Amino acid sequence: QRARDSDARAILEAELKREEEALAALQKEFNSGEPERLGGERNYVRYQERVEEMRNAIARKQADVAALRRELAKLPAAQ
Repeated sequence: QRARDSDARAILEAELKREEEALAALQKEFNSGEPERLGGERNYVRYQERVEEMRNAIARKQADVAALRRELAKLPAAQ
C-alpha cells in the first residue's frame, strides 16, 4: 500500500510541476491582459478573441493545478 501511495504521489507531483510550468508560460504570454499582437490580428476583434481564449486557458490551468493539489493533500505524507 505504501509503495502504491508513493508511486501515486510521485506521479501527481510530476504532473503538478508540468501544469504549474504550463500555467506560468501562459501567464507570461498573457502579459497582464495585453499580449503581443500577432501579424494576422490587424482586426481588433480577432485580437480580443485570442485574449479571451487565453483567459479561459489560464482559468482551466489554474483549476487543474488546484485539483492536483487537492489530490496530493488526500494522499498520506511521504515516508
